[in-house]
Amino acid sequence: MTSAPYLASARQLASRVFTELLNAGDRAVDATLGNGHDCALMCRLVGETGHVDGFDVQEKALSNTRALLDALGLTARAALHLMGHERMAEVVRPGIRLAAFNLGWLPGSDKRLTTRAGTTLSALEAALGLLNTGGMAVVCVYPGHEEGAREQQALMEYARALPPDRYTVLWHCFLNGGPGVPGCLMIEKISFGG
Repeated sequence: MTSAPYLASARQLASRVFTELLNAGDRAVDATLGNGHDCALMCRLVGETGHVDGFDVQEKALSNTRALLDALGLTARAALHLMGHERMAEVVRPGIRLAAFNLGWLPGSDKRLTTRAGTTLSALEAALGLLNTGGMAVVCVYPGHEEGAREQQALMEYARALPPDRYTVLWHCFLNGGPGVPGCLMIEKISFGG
């Protein structure tokens, strides 16, 4: 019997982190809804007593996610917001366990509509402010296109500067994956600091 490689992709790693981190009753943020797969997984993991807030600037992403959640009977566990993820603190109260980002563009749509370094950094900063101690931001980065490469560079600079007494930062990438290979940035909040 053959199985998929354990280290198959940045997305696979992110999903494993979601599964290990989230428990029933937790609150989470899907900062980039896309087609709703991360949101659906998070809704399953937080259970009936948990909650997921999802963000996207494209109505198609919200409708795709809503349709998936409806089909899975998970709609009541999520609130979907047609707004930029950099504004998440306007509607999400502090105390989340996970903030997930899957950068780039909506699969199957206009590739010119992509996440941008400036708003991604603002969103990540907002997410870190909303995390509980022990919570985590998980960011899948796609540097294989021009804006994705800018995002990765900006994220690496930002993450390197985070105070180590407040955050643990891990960058997971496939060293032999070639140019533009996706990576996964994980930032765990270990204290609130002074």
